[in-house]
Amino acid sequence: MYDGKVKVGGPEERIAVQIDLLERHYLVGRDIEIQYFLHQLIDGGQQGRILNLYGTGGVGKSYLIDEFRRLAVHVNAAFLLMDSRGFSHTPQDFCTQMLRMLGYPIEKLQQIAEPQALLELCHDILREKVANQKLVLAFDTFEDMGDMEHWLKEALLPQLHPEILIIIAGRFPLQGIWLSSPAWRHWIHRMPIGDLDYLSVKQYLERSGISQEPMIKQVWMKTRGHPLTLSLIVSTTMVQNIHGLELVDEIEVFEHIVSIWLQEVPDDNLRELVEAVAVLRHFNQELLSYVLDRQVKTDLFQRLVGLSFIRRVDRGWILHDLMRDAIRYQLRLRQPEHYDWLWKCCIKYYYSRMTNPSKRKTIAWEGVEWYYYIGDHVVRNFCFQKSTPYLMETLNPSNWAEAEQYLENRIINLKEVCLPLQNPDTGERFEYMISKEECFYPIKHIHLQELYELDPGIIKLMRDQQGAICGLTAIIPIHAGTLDYLLTHPPSSTYFQSLPDHKLKELRVPKEHIAGYFVKTIDVTDFEDVAIRTTAGLTFISLLISSGYVVTTAPPELSFLKEFHLSLGCEQVKNVAHYDYDINTPTPYYVLDTRGGKLQDYLNKMIASFGLVDHSKQQDDGMSMLSEREKEVVGLLENGYTNQEIAADLYITEVTVKKHLTAVFRKLNVRNRTQLVNSYLKKT
Repeated sequence: MYDGKVKVGGPEERIAVQIDLLERHYLVGRDIEIQYFLHQLIDGGQQGRILNLYGTGGVGKSYLIDEFRRLAVHVNAAFLLMDSRGFSHTPQDFCTQMLRMLGYPIEKLQQIAEPQALLELCHDILREKVANQKLVLAFDTFEDMGDMEHWLKEALLPQLHPEILIIIAGRFPLQGIWLSSPAWRHWIHRMPIGDLDYLSVKQYLERSGISQEPMIKQVWMKTRGHPLTLSLIVSTTMVQNIHGLELVDEIEVFEHIVSIWLQEVPDDNLRELVEAVAVLRHFNQELLSYVLDRQVKTDLFQRLVGLSFIRRVDRGWILHDLMRDAIRYQLRLRQPEHYDWLWKCCIKYYYSRMTNPSKRKTIAWEGVEWYYYIGDHVVRNFCFQKSTPYLMETLNPSNWAEAEQYLENRIINLKEVCLPLQNPDTGERFEYMISKEECFYPIKHIHLQELYELDPGIIKLMRDQQGAICGLTAIIPIHAGTLDYLLTHPPSSTYFQSLPDHKLKELRVPKEHIAGYFVKTIDVTDFEDVAIRTTAGLTFISLLISSGYVVTTAPPELSFLKEFHLSLGCEQVKNVAHYDYDINTPTPYYVLDTRGGKLQDYLNKMIASFGLVDHSKQQDDGMSMLSEREKEVVGLLENGYTNQEIAADLYITEVTVKKHLTAVFRKLNVRNRTQLVNSYLKKT
């Protein structure tokens, strides 16, 4: 067994020491895990003596185990690593491998044939070992143990000395047989290993000799903090001249990462689902069945969401960002028509949800998903890149000084900004420049006292995870109490003064009935920070779909902002512009009006831009075969009603509803509800 000790003078040992020093130098972002390991190793205690490391392939589990080995050696503890790839998965081969690593003589080992005798010998030697020094027993690549997992739980681990610290590392957390017992739950400490945060990535890059802030942010955006991708990107980039540092063509890097992850996906049925969900931002069984135009069976769906690179979130599941981008890029190259079809199915799905009267309560969330699919690459770069929770709080006396300091710091730190964006579908890169003067425009007309007196809820501050103010929004509700201000103050005055009297009258509603919003500013400290920029973008699009009437303005020199607004369906106001950012440049306004029946018109206009049409205006092939009552049932079903809700709405029994559906299935030649809804939408 290699115990980490080296003899002075030997060249191999000196290399081993140097490798360990370098490995430790580049280990970042795992302080919490290391502190827990040291606590268990040195102080002991029964609870949490099995450290269960788990995470996606390439996330750094084995790298962290190496650090645990170094730490163990430092306190003179023995460290035994059993990698499941190093032996056949039978109790006999497992014990044989362990005894070899413990230094048991080979000639004696060959004389033992009985598996039980080998197991008892392992326990004897481990007990002797732990009597003289601390011992760590680590299992890596645990997901490949297969049937051996049960044997380890029942035969090996329960007989070990309680002072042995156990590490079980794999792509998946211990579950099932491990969690059914309170006793085992007492012993297991779950240790999920995730991607690195921005500060850890920055630290790693600086230790690698990359200190240029734009380069650090570009690498962060490309790797999403995935350790193996980060390492490969840096190693391939560093072969270039450091003074002219640019990212190399990373396609091969991402293909390598994908190949590692897809080792979990052995069969074609499951791989087809992985490719489909790579096109989706969030997914669930219903959405996946819809876009594939067939019912995805529950057992197959459970296998899908059990993959290590898929994560559960509030409203379904998501694929790891890198995995999604890489597979989607490959799918678009290999099967462009299929890719386009899947994308349009997503648009149709959210179109049907947003036109469903019974789903109005969730329209804000549905709208966010809708904008992901109808928006161009600028929208996806600004609103869907790196989601990080930021706290939004209303301006009040307790945070007033911080708000003033935020504005002061923004003015002091004005600088030219370069935004490196990438089309996630094509891989094409764009660079947008924002001048120092243009960075000032968002806060030029922000006067805290003035806006606070107008309405205390107008100004909101954005806090990062460290509690610092990193953004500010000023969104003015339009009603009788604010309309006079909007008519007389920059930059809103020119637009509102251009409205005819009857339009202004529509907007002069009581304060409790807001007519819409004017977005005076959505500002952030650092436009180059992807996470903060994403939060700002989501703030805007969430307002768009939930508010009915939104007016905003953006400097014309920033062409990407025009693309951003038009892609979302906003209309540029004709023949109206202001000069409030500077005295020379006419600045346009953008408006989205979805009040009343205009929402349907807006949705129809957006799907028409993708070659899709409003299903209510199409001829219904096959639907003519249905009775009027059957058509009513299908219509309610398409709107998401359950059988019980259909029965209540039509004043019939659930049994009658089922009879109608059976007749509909037969007439339209479909097998189930999912096929019926999909077929109905496509035909109509």
